[in-house]
Amino acid sequence: MPVARKKQHTLEHSIQINASAQAVWQHITEVDIASFRHPAYFSLLGIPKPLRAEVVEPGVGGARTAFFSNGRRFSQEITEWQPYERYAFTFRADPDFRVGYLLDLSDGPFQMKAGAYHITPGQGGVRLSLSSRYELDGIAGVGLRLPVRLVLALFQRYLLKGIKANAERQEMGLSSPSGASHA
Repeated sequence: MPVARKKQHTLEHSIQINASAQAVWQHITEVDIASFRHPAYFSLLGIPKPLRAEVVEPGVGGARTAFFSNGRRFSQEITEWQPYERYAFTFRADPDFRVGYLLDLSDGPFQMKAGAYHITPGQGGVRLSLSSRYELDGIAGVGLRLPVRLVLALFQRYLLKGIKANAERQEMGLSSPSGASHA
Protein backbone atom coordinates (compact mmCIF):
# COMPACT_ATOMS: atom_id res chain seq x y z
CA MET A 1 0.00 0.00 0.00
CA PRO A 2 1.53 3.38 -0.99
CA VAL A 3 2.36 5.81 1.77
CA ALA A 4 0.38 9.06 1.65
CA ARG A 5 2.58 12.12 1.26
CA LYS A 6 2.19 15.80 1.85
CA LYS A 7 0.31 17.35 -1.00
CA GLN A 8 0.11 21.06 -1.74
CA HIS A 9 -3.09 22.69 -2.98
CA THR A 10 -3.99 26.21 -4.08
CA LEU A 11 -7.35 27.93 -3.93
CA GLU A 12 -8.14 31.38 -5.37
CA HIS A 13 -11.12 33.71 -5.37
CA SER A 14 -11.55 37.29 -6.55
CA ILE A 15 -13.95 40.19 -6.15
CA GLN A 16 -14.61 43.46 -7.97
CA ILE A 17 -14.05 46.51 -5.74
CA ASN A 18 -15.20 50.02 -6.60
CA ALA A 19 -12.19 51.70 -5.04
CA SER A 20 -8.68 52.75 -6.00
CA ALA A 21 -5.73 50.36 -5.89
CA GLN A 22 -4.28 52.57 -3.12
CA ALA A 23 -7.35 52.14 -0.90
CA VAL A 24 -7.44 48.38 -1.51
CA TRP A 25 -3.69 48.09 -0.79
CA GLN A 26 -4.22 49.81 2.54
CA HIS A 27 -6.97 47.39 3.46
CA ILE A 28 -5.01 44.26 2.54
CA THR A 29 -1.78 45.23 4.29
CA GLU A 30 -3.39 46.66 7.46
CA VAL A 31 -6.64 44.72 7.59
CA ASP A 32 -9.34 46.10 9.90
CA ILE A 33 -10.76 42.64 10.48
CA ALA A 34 -12.55 43.72 13.65
CA SER A 35 -15.08 45.49 11.41
CA PHE A 36 -15.91 42.22 9.60
CA ARG A 37 -18.93 40.31 10.87
CA HIS A 38 -17.70 36.84 11.90
CA PRO A 39 -20.24 34.37 10.49
CA ALA A 40 -21.89 32.11 13.07
CA TYR A 41 -21.02 29.03 11.01
CA PHE A 42 -17.30 29.80 11.51
CA SER A 43 -17.83 29.77 15.27
CA LEU A 44 -19.76 26.48 15.00
CA LEU A 45 -16.89 25.02 12.97
CA GLY A 46 -14.35 26.09 15.60
CA ILE A 47 -12.69 28.76 13.47
CA PRO A 48 -11.45 31.60 15.66
CA LYS A 49 -12.37 35.17 14.74
CA PRO A 50 -9.51 37.13 13.21
CA LEU A 51 -9.04 40.36 15.15
CA ARG A 52 -6.44 42.32 13.22
CA ALA A 53 -3.36 42.03 11.03
CA GLU A 54 -0.44 44.40 11.44
CA VAL A 55 2.60 44.93 9.24
CA VAL A 56 5.57 44.87 11.60
CA GLU A 57 8.10 45.58 8.87
CA PRO A 58 7.02 46.41 5.28
CA GLY A 59 8.71 45.08 2.16
CA VAL A 60 10.10 41.76 1.00
CA GLY A 61 11.61 39.96 3.97
CA GLY A 62 9.43 42.01 6.31
CA ALA A 63 6.70 40.65 8.53
CA ARG A 64 3.02 40.88 9.34
CA THR A 65 1.24 39.36 12.32
CA ALA A 66 -2.40 38.29 12.30
CA PHE A 67 -4.11 38.05 15.71
CA PHE A 68 -7.10 35.81 16.49
CA SER A 69 -9.73 35.54 19.23
CA ASN A 70 -8.21 32.29 20.51
CA GLY A 71 -5.08 34.18 21.61
CA ARG A 72 -3.03 32.67 18.79
CA ARG A 73 -1.30 34.31 15.83
CA PHE A 74 -0.16 33.72 12.31
CA SER A 75 3.31 35.10 11.72
CA GLN A 76 3.75 36.01 8.09
CA GLU A 77 6.97 36.64 6.22
CA ILE A 78 6.39 39.00 3.30
CA THR A 79 7.63 37.38 0.08
CA GLU A 80 6.30 39.96 -2.42
CA TRP A 81 5.64 43.65 -1.84
CA GLN A 82 4.61 45.57 -4.93
CA PRO A 83 2.50 48.47 -3.64
CA TYR A 84 -0.94 48.72 -5.27
CA GLU A 85 -0.29 45.48 -7.23
CA ARG A 86 0.79 42.38 -5.30
CA TYR A 87 1.31 41.33 -1.71
CA ALA A 88 2.36 37.76 -0.84
CA PHE A 89 3.40 36.07 2.39
CA THR A 90 4.08 32.79 4.12
CA PHE A 91 2.12 31.48 7.11
CA ARG A 92 3.52 30.20 10.38
CA ALA A 93 0.83 29.40 12.95
CA ASP A 94 1.55 29.61 16.68
CA PRO A 95 1.90 26.19 18.34
CA ASP A 96 -1.49 24.68 19.23
CA PHE A 97 -3.39 27.01 16.86
CA ARG A 98 -6.50 24.91 16.42
CA VAL A 99 -9.35 25.10 13.93
CA GLY A 100 -12.26 22.72 13.78
CA TYR A 101 -11.54 22.00 17.46
CA LEU A 102 -9.05 19.27 16.49
CA LEU A 103 -6.77 20.47 13.70
CA ASP A 104 -3.50 22.01 14.86
CA LEU A 105 -2.45 24.39 12.07
CA SER A 106 1.15 24.44 13.31
CA ASP A 107 1.68 20.68 13.23
CA GLY A 108 -1.29 18.81 11.83
CA PRO A 109 -2.56 17.22 8.62
CA PHE A 110 -3.79 20.64 7.36
CA GLN A 111 -1.38 23.56 7.31
CA MET A 112 -1.58 26.95 5.63
CA LYS A 113 1.66 27.64 3.75
CA ALA A 114 1.28 30.91 1.82
CA GLY A 115 -1.13 33.54 0.63
CA ALA A 116 -1.15 36.30 -1.96
CA TYR A 117 -3.31 39.25 -2.93
CA HIS A 118 -3.23 40.55 -6.50
CA ILE A 119 -4.78 43.89 -7.46
CA THR A 120 -5.73 44.35 -11.11
CA PRO A 121 -6.90 47.83 -12.19
CA GLY A 122 -10.10 47.95 -14.19
CA GLN A 123 -12.96 50.18 -15.13
CA GLY A 124 -14.48 51.80 -12.06
CA GLY A 125 -12.14 50.15 -9.58
CA VAL A 126 -10.02 47.04 -9.24
CA ARG A 127 -10.31 43.27 -9.15
CA LEU A 128 -8.79 41.81 -5.99
CA SER A 129 -7.71 38.17 -6.03
CA LEU A 130 -6.73 36.15 -2.97
CA SER A 131 -4.90 32.85 -3.36
CA SER A 132 -4.07 30.47 -0.53
CA ARG A 133 -1.57 27.63 -0.68
CA TYR A 134 -2.06 24.87 1.86
CA GLU A 135 -0.78 21.40 2.56
CA LEU A 136 -2.64 18.21 3.41
CA ASP A 137 -0.68 15.34 4.93
CA GLY A 138 -1.30 11.63 5.21
CA ILE A 139 -4.53 9.68 5.27
CA ALA A 140 -6.17 12.36 7.45
CA GLY A 141 -5.23 14.93 4.80
CA VAL A 142 -6.93 12.88 2.11
CA GLY A 143 -10.12 12.80 4.19
CA LEU A 144 -9.91 16.54 4.83
CA ARG A 145 -9.49 17.57 1.19
CA LEU A 146 -13.13 18.51 0.48
CA PRO A 147 -14.03 20.02 3.90
CA VAL A 148 -10.84 22.12 3.95
CA ARG A 149 -11.48 23.38 0.41
CA LEU A 150 -15.07 24.33 1.25
CA VAL A 151 -14.24 26.12 4.51
CA LEU A 152 -11.20 27.86 3.03
CA ALA A 153 -13.34 29.09 0.11
CA LEU A 154 -15.85 30.53 2.60
CA PHE A 155 -13.02 32.17 4.56
CA GLN A 156 -11.48 33.72 1.44
CA ARG A 157 -14.85 35.19 0.43
CA TYR A 158 -15.31 36.50 3.99
CA LEU A 159 -11.95 38.32 3.82
CA LEU A 160 -12.53 39.65 0.30
CA LYS A 161 -16.02 40.97 1.14
CA GLY A 162 -14.69 42.70 4.27
CA ILE A 163 -11.83 44.32 2.37
CA LYS A 164 -14.29 45.41 -0.34
CA ALA A 165 -16.65 46.99 2.21
CA ASN A 166 -13.85 48.86 4.00
CA ALA A 167 -12.13 50.09 0.81
CA GLU A 168 -15.40 51.24 -0.76
CA ARG A 169 -16.42 52.98 2.48
CA GLN A 170 -13.06 54.79 2.48
CA GLU A 171 -13.47 55.82 -1.17
CA MET A 172 -16.89 57.30 -0.37
CA GLY A 173 -15.16 59.55 2.16
CA LEU A 174 -16.24 57.68 5.25
CA SER A 175 -13.56 56.79 7.78
CA SER A 176 -12.72 53.18 8.46
CA PRO A 177 -14.66 51.69 11.39
CA SER A 178 -11.56 51.81 13.58
CA GLY A 179 -10.96 55.44 12.59
CA ALA A 180 -7.37 54.53 11.89
CA SER A 181 -5.39 55.68 8.91
CA HIS A 182 -2.70 53.36 7.62
CA ALA A 183 -1.66 55.24 4.50
